Amino acid sequence: MANDVEIEGPDDGPDPRLALLLSSVFGTGPDATLELTVVIDGAVVSGSVVSRRVWMQRQNDQVRIGSWAVAGVLDSWESGAEEHRDAGGPDTPPGEGQDRYIHFLGPVLLSGGIRVPLAATRVDARKVVAWSIGRIPED
Repeated sequence: MANDVEIEGPDDGPDPRLALLLSSVFGTGPDATLELTVVIDGAVVSGSVVSRRVWMQRQNDQVRIGSWAVAGVLDSWESGAEEHRDAGGPDTPPGEGQDRYIHFLGPVLLSGGIRVPLAATRVDARKVVAWSIGRIPED
């Protein structure tokens, strides 16, 4: 009897169901959010997932507080990268953007029983080993 079970390796990309969930949420608009908890590299990250655009704006706002010059460089680089992606340039990596990364705002990192609040954070969706919808409740 043939065994038709497909085994996914670590380089196969993000969990297809998670990728479908995220693309469905962000397909409704750039302001959509989703409460999500993921396990990555032995740590738990739990918080509000947002679109790449919203995440970049929040991160740039954080940088701007400390350095307008650095924020200006980020703004101009991102604008050029966005134009390149929109034009479908040959150097645009496959899976770049929303599909490759999960963008969190105000997440909590849980590692070794310690809770660490984070700012705008993103994780590589290909490294997620477990996930669930919802946020880990505050103690």
